[in-house]
Amino acid sequence: MSRTCDICGKHPISGNKVSNSYNHTRRTWRPNLIKIKTELDGTTRTLRICTQCLKSGFITKKVSVVPANAGAQKAESK
Repeated sequence: MSRTCDICGKHPISGNKVSNSYNHTRRTWRPNLIKIKTELDGTTRTLRICTQCLKSGFITKKVSVVPANAGAQKAESK
């Protein structure tokens, strides 16, 4: 799996870590990706998006909510 945001395309970048003595060591910066279930075109899909896209509201989470009185309805039917 690629470490790329499905919305904005953010991906790992590489550069140098610079110490106090100015030694250069290669390193990578990875985006903060999370898996989110969302509904697109009537189907539920799992996307890998960065937290900035989630925070900015490009995608809304699909949350399966159980009604608060679901347990009461089962008790009444018995």
